[in-house]
Amino acid sequence: MLCLKKVNLLMLLAFSVAFAACSKNKKKKQTCFLSENYSHFPYTINKPSDTYVLPNNLREISGLSFSNTDNLLCVNDEQGYIFEYDLQKRKVNRKIKFAKKGDYEGIELVGEKAVVLRSDGKLYFVESLVEAETQSKKKKTGLSLKNDTEGLAYDVSTQTLLIACKGLSHVHPKYADKRAIYRFSLTDSILISEPSILVDQRDLEKILKLDAYTKFSNKLLNSINPSKGNLTFQPSGIAIHPISKNIYILGSVGKLLLVTNSEGELLAINRLKRKIFPQPEGICFSPDGTLYISTEGKVSQGRIHRFDYKP
Repeated sequence: MLCLKKVNLLMLLAFSVAFAACSKNKKKKQTCFLSENYSHFPYTINKPSDTYVLPNNLREISGLSFSNTDNLLCVNDEQGYIFEYDLQKRKVNRKIKFAKKGDYEGIELVGEKAVVLRSDGKLYFVESLVEAETQSKKKKTGLSLKNDTEGLAYDVSTQTLLIACKGLSHVHPKYADKRAIYRFSLTDSILISEPSILVDQRDLEKILKLDAYTKFSNKLLNSINPSKGNLTFQPSGIAIHPISKNIYILGSVGKLLLVTNSEGELLAINRLKRKIFPQPEGICFSPDGTLYISTEGKVSQGRIHRFDYKP
């Protein structure tokens, strides 16, 4: 009990230090990093073109996918339902039951079928989006709750699903203090063992010019619980841009939006305003490049923000 109290005290101290350090950086500009190979970020990320206020059953919206011209597919992290949200009517058209209650974190449309990601790494392949209740096939990926899988994207060019891990990237020491994105082959129905992209927390600390207090708190938290530790960036959503093919990685922890190319080279980092994004967890694009980001409601309702593409 004494050890538990000490751990809780250390975590509280670390969170307090991190909050104090982060509060010093409130006036930082939106785009804080652009690589030499990427001179223009095509969205005004902290000024939405439009905002859709969601009903109570999507207050904890956790995953987002573009369906067609007027509709987005959504999941929340409590219920085994897919919600179809009508952008024109600004309401949920219908909901489709695909599984029992669980911590569902991502959704993607693959052809005419949907795939839903659970936080323990399991994938649910939903056979039909027509009926109010449908069958789904559960598939283990080899990832687990320690990885805390939260982001899901579909790469049509390779017939793979990208799975972003909020928690541990792997048990191998060479991946320490990194966050991983894996590929799941739809052709072979297996997870490719080596991560496709690795986000190095220490590199981000340098780019963001975090102060000593924040670095210390990150190090302390990481030593207490490596799967939850470093607060610099933890992926909560992922999507592939339909035109540039760059990969957009959303982080609720850290309040950042990263852009990489398909090889994982970091192209841009954007800071997200907490007032607009209290807990951003879902991200998707329409074919014309329009960006949608969903955020859970902390003390209010969940929201979906739209951002027009400005190439």
